[in-house]
Amino acid sequence: MLNYLEYLNVPSKVTIALVVIFLGIQIVGEILEFKGKAVPEFVKIRKYFQRKKTERETLRMLPETLQNVQTLLNNVNQHYSDDNIALRDQWMKDVNKKLEEHDNWRIDFDKKLDANTEITRGIQIDNKRTAIIDFAARVVDENVPVTHEQFNRAFKLYDEYEEIIKEHNMTNGEIDVAHRIIKESYESHLRNRTFIEDVRGY
Repeated sequence: MLNYLEYLNVPSKVTIALVVIFLGIQIVGEILEFKGKAVPEFVKIRKYFQRKKTERETLRMLPETLQNVQTLLNNVNQHYSDDNIALRDQWMKDVNKKLEEHDNWRIDFDKKLDANTEITRGIQIDNKRTAIIDFAARVVDENVPVTHEQFNRAFKLYDEYEEIIKEHNMTNGEIDVAHRIIKESYESHLRNRTFIEDVRGY
């Protein structure tokens, strides 16, 4: 740097002053960086040389990077060669066959599930219907002791029965009479206060 300034015919005092200022700036830059401050390159010339060194290393590694990219492209081309395409087509054919078998199994399973649901629904309806008819046969005799809760349960069963019938568009004609008997018996017990709770004073 001194030689360069002498070549430009700069006076020695000015040269020394510039060198001292330059060194002072570099010292200040080192101190600021030591304290964790961000320092520009002109304040810390070492950063400039580090950047240049990094750029040279990056340029030196560029051919190797390009070679790796080319290798990758070659691998991709090899992967999509005719043999691999044939293997892929066979794999897709096998997958489609498995999917078709799965669909057939699912359709068959759905049919069996629907049939089972119908059987279960029939049993459920029949059980509710039988319970309502049996209770009607019991309360037709006014002297048979019954509780208020038994009537509530019968009415609840009838509502559930009606809801199922309506939901599945089924006809209902078998328990209308039984429901009427239960309703009339309930009104009679309510009017005469002859529920078990009333008779025993609960």
